[in-house]
Amino acid sequence: MKKPPARKRKREERLVVLESDETLLSSILSCLHQIAPEAVVDVARDVDEADRIADDDPVALFVLDLDAASEPDVVRDLRSRHPKTQAIVLASADAKSEGMDDAHLLEKPFADSDFLDLAQTLLRPDKEAAGRQCVLVIDDSLMMLKFVQEILAEANYEVVTAGTAQEALQASREQKPDLILLDYLLPDLRGDELSKRLSADELTADVPVVFMSGFGADLENTQDRSENVLGILNKPFTTDSLLKAVEENLSRVPSVEAAEPAVHSEFTSEVGPEHEEAPAVESSPPWNEPEPALLQADEQSNFGGPEFAPQSEPALFESGLAGNVYFSGETPFFSFSRALRVIGQENLTGTLHSAGARDHVDLYAREGKVVLVTTRDGEAYCAEAPVTLVNIDSERVREARETQSQTGCPLFITLAREGLMLRDPALQLLQHYGQKLFAQQWSAPRVRFAFEQTTDLPDFTSEIPADDDVEHWMLSTLRFVQAQDVAEKANYDSESIPAFTRDGFDRVQKLRLTVAEAQFASQFNGARSIAQIARNLRLDLRFACLTLFRFVELDIVECWPPPASEKTERGGLFKRLLGRIGE
Repeated sequence: MKKPPARKRKREERLVVLESDETLLSSILSCLHQIAPEAVVDVARDVDEADRIADDDPVALFVLDLDAASEPDVVRDLRSRHPKTQAIVLASADAKSEGMDDAHLLEKPFADSDFLDLAQTLLRPDKEAAGRQCVLVIDDSLMMLKFVQEILAEANYEVVTAGTAQEALQASREQKPDLILLDYLLPDLRGDELSKRLSADELTADVPVVFMSGFGADLENTQDRSENVLGILNKPFTTDSLLKAVEENLSRVPSVEAAEPAVHSEFTSEVGPEHEEAPAVESSPPWNEPEPALLQADEQSNFGGPEFAPQSEPALFESGLAGNVYFSGETPFFSFSRALRVIGQENLTGTLHSAGARDHVDLYAREGKVVLVTTRDGEAYCAEAPVTLVNIDSERVREARETQSQTGCPLFITLAREGLMLRDPALQLLQHYGQKLFAQQWSAPRVRFAFEQTTDLPDFTSEIPADDDVEHWMLSTLRFVQAQDVAEKANYDSESIPAFTRDGFDRVQKLRLTVAEAQFASQFNGARSIAQIARNLRLDLRFACLTLFRFVELDIVECWPPPASEKTERGGLFKRLLGRIGE
């Protein structure tokens, strides 16, 4: 009768945290959740309780703050009673930590990333690779690596990344991946040379390689150079094409016969002879290739002929882009918040093209600041007739809408330029309808987008002042989103636990919040559920979920699933937190 539950409890990884500072505790819990989302995390009130928990069930990791313990000696005693348990001891610079050589000391204050790295090393030394196929992704763009890593990790692949050829050679020998995704241009070695070295090494010779590149002409003869290259994934590519390429090539036994048709592709661009000996590049932003057909890689790649049929997905844009595609993505894996923060942090100038709730929405940015949002669908942009337009001849308004359908220039700019309305009301309407339009993209279930980097913007943007604060612009836009717009996306379990992301607490301090938003944000402590927050603030649950949606979309907060009843009965994370700090 009792053997099955005993085996079940053994499979549950248990972590114990002793920390009295609520802010630091919330940060620690957030990090542990990232590393071990299925683990049972107990927050102990004192060392004795931590000892009792470890006596009941094996504990994989202690996180012990010496300041929260009565004295260092009791922590040393705890370590001596449970020598097989990994431990992270948090201590101030002046704290006495003698006799804890078997524990890993972390001096306060510390960065979340330091704790995350240490806990990752202790809990996941092998990244839980058993049972999962490993993909090595090689690219010198950190953004590209992060994007591909998120997509593949979400699909339950083990992902190893490398930024240079040298790192890649070492990682391929140590990790022995099942598949390698290789950027053709790396800072220290071209992709074809690296693939030859991998093929020549008996430890990595049988690992299949797929190139990621927009330089098709350089790769036409790759098969003659290296038998381990199975195909080419043209940049830019969609999430679906990436996942299908990985799946198809992992299921294939690499051989000369299998590889032969795999390298036959129609390339997105023709590269002349002068590019055959492409020099090493210092950096290459993801998808920054010469005039690619954005997000149509599905139709231009062939991994093994008929057995890798291209997907029939609609093109995102009707025509090619004049500038370089600095990044592209899809909102389930690459949030709008992250995309706009990259634009701001890198001081980029260009256009963020997106297609989701609307067929085609453009956001113009100048030196990292948002200028305006528009679309060529004049009726979608402003279907009603604002009071400001009442005294303007309807024919002139119709002509301004027609101009917008052709150039994207918002009708208010055209009317102001013609002297038919004052500049200040035009700017106010421009901001209002632009943010209202972009709000529909926030609420759409899935949006594809790409940032086209250019040196100049259309002339109709020249007189428009840019918004100085990207973060506040995003929040202002999200305020246009209403509960009925996000019935599915904001359908959170009322018992879910909102908690700050790694940098969420710092970012929320800088936002210009309303009183209601500030009160709502003050409730996030890694313990209170959405329902509890709503009760505390006397809010309608639907409105609470809408407010939470805005913080989630800003990447300030993440929503943890509610604790299982069994874990609650065992005195798990959230029950212990509530018992210690109350509601």
